[in-house]
Amino acid sequence: MSLVAPPLDGAIVPAASAAFAPPAVLQHALDRLRLGPDDYDAACRAAARNGSSVDEELIAAGLVDEATLAEVFGAVLGLRAEPVAPGASLLRDGRGAFDASERHAKTCDSAMRPRLYLAPRLDRLASLAERLARSPDLAATLRITTLSGIARLRAGADASERSTRARLSLAADHNRWSARDVVTAAQAVVAVLVAVALAHLWLAFPDLFWPAAHATASLCAFCFTLFRLRILIGTITSRHASRRPVPNPTEAPLPIYSVLVALHREAAMAEPLARAMAALDWPRSRLEVFFVCEANDPETIAAVECAIADEANFSVIATPRSNPTTKPKALNFALPLTRGEYVVLYDAEDRPAPDQLRSAHAAFRTAPATLACVQAPLVIRNAANGWLETLFALEYAVLFRAVLPWLAAQGLPLPLGGTSNHFRRSALVEAGGWDSHNVAEDADLGIRLSRLGYRIGTISSPTSEIAPSRFIDWRNQRTRWIKGWCQTWLVHMRDPRLACRQLGLRAFVTFQILFGGMIAASLMHVVFAGHLITAIHAYLASGEIYMSAGILAAVDFLNIVLAYAVFILTARLVANDAERPLLHRLWSLWFYWLIVSLAGLRAIGQLVHAPHMWEKTPHREPAPNS
Repeated sequence: MSLVAPPLDGAIVPAASAAFAPPAVLQHALDRLRLGPDDYDAACRAAARNGSSVDEELIAAGLVDEATLAEVFGAVLGLRAEPVAPGASLLRDGRGAFDASERHAKTCDSAMRPRLYLAPRLDRLASLAERLARSPDLAATLRITTLSGIARLRAGADASERSTRARLSLAADHNRWSARDVVTAAQAVVAVLVAVALAHLWLAFPDLFWPAAHATASLCAFCFTLFRLRILIGTITSRHASRRPVPNPTEAPLPIYSVLVALHREAAMAEPLARAMAALDWPRSRLEVFFVCEANDPETIAAVECAIADEANFSVIATPRSNPTTKPKALNFALPLTRGEYVVLYDAEDRPAPDQLRSAHAAFRTAPATLACVQAPLVIRNAANGWLETLFALEYAVLFRAVLPWLAAQGLPLPLGGTSNHFRRSALVEAGGWDSHNVAEDADLGIRLSRLGYRIGTISSPTSEIAPSRFIDWRNQRTRWIKGWCQTWLVHMRDPRLACRQLGLRAFVTFQILFGGMIAASLMHVVFAGHLITAIHAYLASGEIYMSAGILAAVDFLNIVLAYAVFILTARLVANDAERPLLHRLWSLWFYWLIVSLAGLRAIGQLVHAPHMWEKTPHREPAPNS
């Protein structure tokens, strides 16, 4: 039986076993691809350097596309080249797992006819031709297709299962670490007992209750400010300390790096986002970028597909519609499709520095395997566009250039930012991915990794972002953050003794200060403002003030001044050249903290009636500030 397949030019080429000896197969393929010796040699050198294959390097260099490659391979081997059949079912192996790899997939069609789809390597065509010559019957079931076609088949085969797993996430196997149930039965009992005790104290000692509660709030605020002061001192010390040079990692092939970008109703951001991802300095054959969109958002999907039309390793993943509609659920749906040793997250408005992947890889290569994640700093690129943007940018400067680096240097838990987190994929999978029911999934994951014995670091290569320019967008985003911090604190306080044992006493106390302090600080300014206004009104009305009220008012004032001074000094220390001219706007910091408190009150309300609601922050590229 002679095996034939229609070549590109329409002529009939005999099967490889009848037409030419195997060593000629490669040259025949190169001739059909119109590739010269220099092109092939360059691709071979790149493949050896990057640990990839020659065909992947040719595609990454734009010298050939996948479809043409498959057609040529089919022609020179005498096999049919075709896309994976739309109705094909991916076969499972004896263990019940899908029998699929990057290069081949076993399927059967609706008539139960078996097919083996193969995306061969260019440098192994000769050995494949030899095998076909020895076993010509293989041609009946063997089909040549593309790598992306096999990837789509594999993704579609387990889409329903991945959707279920993404929706349940930690609630399926580790419910004690999931925010699906915001409060456990034990926590509810404790909360009721505390509420009853406080109510009893209020009724029994009404004159002492509110001053005592106020004094407690003031003490918490003071402790949080002292924590920030310690960070300020540590940041100053680290800037004056001599820096040891980081050793260069030994030359070795770079691993595959997977990039996940979650988008929802972000069609306008598709083109600049695709350009930013294409600018990343990483071998294109070792880079895969997934744009994770909601299936019911066709406008964004279409915009992204248009923007990445010329990018071989960029693809769109459509997440099935299911509750909860959250970013972590979408990321959990996409994570099983990644092949990279490292995984990084970006948002629609992100513009990472081109060298950020190499900076993160160097950090991983020079650290022990316990380093599970590194956080890149976020910089606001529209900081000069308005008051809200400026205060937001300076807040980010303090967090990402002082707080997080100090925590990382001390080996303490980090509340990760929502983007530019670079993970060892193995550690991320071991931790269970993201909690689909936690609206601050980033902060929760940072604590969970620490509880598992992993460490989190920071790098200096930045990602620029956009601050919300409308108050309602800022308020909704801040509400979601504070609500998520509350969820995270409740989750990790379900068994305080276990959490303390896993984190260590020092890290456990830091966790209380970080999350308890952030939650308390987001609420206390309303209390302080109310008391100060009440005290001033009483003085203006009667000309006198109760001693206790006066003392508390003085304590509140000193608390605010100290917190204000520590934040300003830290901001001045870490501000970059673009932010330094904006520091004069810090005179209104107290009012900014007051509206943070208002968002905190809204977050507490949502924690009760809509704990898993995700209020989307819209993004739009800001116009240049005039």
